[in-house]
Amino acid sequence: MNPRKRLRLVSLAGALAAFLVAGSASAASPWTPLGANSFQLPAGTRCPFTLRSDVIANAEQIRTLESYQDGSPRLQEVVGLLLVRYTNVESGVSVERNLTGTALVEYPEDGGFILTLVGGHMAIGLPSTVEGGPAFLVFTGTGFSLDLNADGSRTITYGHGEIENICDTLA
Repeated sequence: MNPRKRLRLVSLAGALAAFLVAGSASAASPWTPLGANSFQLPAGTRCPFTLRSDVIANAEQIRTLESYQDGSPRLQEVVGLLLVRYTNVESGVSVERNLTGTALVEYPEDGGFILTLVGGHMAIGLPSTVEGGPAFLVFTGTGFSLDLNADGSRTITYGHGEIENICDTLA
């Protein structure tokens, strides 16, 4: 083969490889950051004292696994690091908890959502109007779920693993 022709082929192949690598690097990721927020809840809403939650580290991400025909999500997956400090505001006692895990969020057509812990850790606050409430629970394990219905009612399904009531821990 002519050396000039070989040089052109090598250059073309190199340019094509560079284009393909750049194209795949710029392809949109299905994951988007999921911002967890710090909060403060008045005494009596979840715990007998004012409960403050401060996000220490958050690298949670969410992606859509299934969508409805209109494009709205039907099933999403949440993964990533989440570290939180819970504080009894009145006493100043605090604890840090690792809430890192994998969860699925299902959005039924009638509204609401179902949050299911696939593995790891998850926190759920229960108002006094829900069985077992008021409480602020940290689940560690698998299969725990929260069904928040369109009417605002909540149902907790207990899975396998440990349950910590942060209110008891900080009392």
